[in-house]
Parts: sequence; structure tokens; C-alpha cells
Amino acid sequence: MVLVISSFIFTFQTILSQSSPNKRYVFILDASGSMSEKWDGKTRMAVAKEKLIQVLGGLPKDASVGLVAYGNRIAGCQSARLYHPIQRGGASVVSQKLTTIVPAGSTPIAQTLQVVGEYLLNDQVETEIIFISDGVESCEGDPKSVLYNWRQSGKKFRLQILGIDIDPKGEEDLKRLSILGEGNYFPLKTPGDYDKSFQKIFSHLQTPETKSDFTNIPITPSNDGSIGNTPNVGKIQIVNILPYEDGSENGYIVNYEYSANDPTEYMIQFYLYPAEEKHRSFPIPPLRERRMGDLVSHRIEWKRGKEGKGHFVIPFPPGKRMKSSVELWDMTTVPKIIALSDEKPIHEKVSSDRNDK
Repeated sequence: MVLVISSFIFTFQTILSQSSPNKRYVFILDASGSMSEKWDGKTRMAVAKEKLIQVLGGLPKDASVGLVAYGNRIAGCQSARLYHPIQRGGASVVSQKLTTIVPAGSTPIAQTLQVVGEYLLNDQVETEIIFISDGVESCEGDPKSVLYNWRQSGKKFRLQILGIDIDPKGEEDLKRLSILGEGNYFPLKTPGDYDKSFQKIFSHLQTPETKSDFTNIPITPSNDGSIGNTPNVGKIQIVNILPYEDGSENGYIVNYEYSANDPTEYMIQFYLYPAEEKHRSFPIPPLRERRMGDLVSHRIEWKRGKEGKGHFVIPFPPGKRMKSSVELWDMTTVPKIIALSDEKPIHEKVSSDRNDK
């Protein structure tokens, strides 16, 4: 069966030299609990991450990029965090940081903007702020006041807001913020609206050769999780899951190995989630998605070369039967997943079959 993925992918590698030098971008990601809700077959968070990673992979290499998010399993109204300061050429690091964010928490927009203003804005160079949210302020803050104070202090910025399935009243609130920020509000009613919105936000980076709106890429997943019809084909598997003890600590060592066509940089992502959460009336797509809201543990390793192996050490998962899987991402230009392992069970008690592949 052919899986057709329709996505707008910026091919910014051919950007002309007259593009703004060292443009500054700050991405604000809503990681509140509602971002774990389903949206056209995936979670809102899963879609947001995929789209942002596509955009980050297409930015100019000298672009300065920063990341702020709120929620991310931090309770209360003080969850805004600076996950990556603005750094020239920082797009790939921000992509990595995005993969670790899990939706859970409130929506402190005003406090989040205060973090952005304190650490990431200046009065010398304009900063493009791209803010993705599926809700409005829920912590009694006043985002409009924060933006007004930025202007009064001479901060140079433009605020672009993408609202995920927001109700009419909420859209009015976010529109006002975008107007105060001299930017635009983009309503996202379907995942495809991301592509149209990013095309407008980043139109200054596009040339006539890069303005084809969408591409339809046929991808044929095989039984082992690898992908055909792509420039780089890969495989990844969990070799075994071994128990370990270290004093009072005990847990598991998850060993994996991968292979691919190209000798480039790869990101290995490990997921641990409750087994019962994965029972569905429909099959899980071969490539993606992991329900980030279900995760018990999520780890990342970086590898270079056509093949390799490694391991993740995880504490004993209490209470529930668990499953695990690993993904192989090609980090050349636009980061993309090229292989997904079979799911492997992790039982509460050590069993003799745990060493089996």
C-alpha cells in the first residue's frame, strides 16, 4: 500500500544571497495538555513538531534561532522555559529540543512572552517570533501589556501567531496580539493550513524556483519499517532488552542497531509507553506517530555513519506493562524519519525471552 504524504517542504538551500543576513527567529510552542488531543488522526503536538522541523531544516545556515515553550509536564502557571537561546546556526539543535517536549500543563502566554522579551529580544535587530498555540491565556496574565512594554522599551520584533482550531472568541484575542506585534494571525483548521501559513511567513526566503506550494511524495513502507523511494533508506531494530542492577537502582538496557545508505548524521529516538495505551481499532501508521502524551520516557542519541549501534538505560518502569520502539532520523538538510523499529515489550519481571530479537 502506498502512503502518500502531502506536505509543503521549504527547499531553502537555493535561497538567493540577497536574503536578510543572519535573520533572527524565535519559535514559541504551546506544550499545554490540550496539545495532546487528536487532530485529523494525529495529536496536535505531533503535527506541530513535524511542521516545525521541516521549517527549521530549510532555514539559512546562518539564521539565528531560539526556542521557548510552556507546559511540557510542568504544572501551574510558571512553566515558560527558554529551551534554546538565540544562536547562529542553531536550527538543528532546536529541532532536537522539539522532540523532547511533551504536552501537559496550562497556558501562561503573558509569562512566556516575558521570558522571550528578557532573554531573546534586543533593540538592534528585528526578531521574527513564530508562536503556535491551541488556546488563549489561562493564567490571568496580560499578554497585550507585555507587548506594549516591549514597544515602549525599543524592542524590535514581529509576532506571527498560528492558532490551532481556536474558537471565535479566542481567535479575536490572538488576532489582537498579532496586530500589537505588527504581525499576522493564521487560523489552522486543518494540518494543511500550516503549509500555507509558513509559506506566507517565510515568503522573504523563497525564490521563484522554490514557490511550488505542495509536493505529493509516494512512500512505500516495507514490513521491517524501512522506507523505499527516498534518497536515503534505513533500518533500525531493538536487538535486546536486558535487566540491570546497580546498588539500589535497577532497570533495563535497551540495545539497538541501525543501518542506512548514506554516511551522514543520524538521530536515534527511543520511546517508552504503556502497552495498553496502544490498543486501537485502527493500525498504527508504519511512520509515525508516537502519542507524545502517552510517553513514560523519551531519549535521544546522535550517531554518524552508515551503520552503528548503541543503547539506552532506563529505570524500572513501575506499575504498567510497557512497550518500546526506536526511530531513525536522517538529519541531512530537512530532518526526516527514515525507519521505525518493531515495538518490543518491557515486562515488570525479568523473563527468559527478553534477550530474543
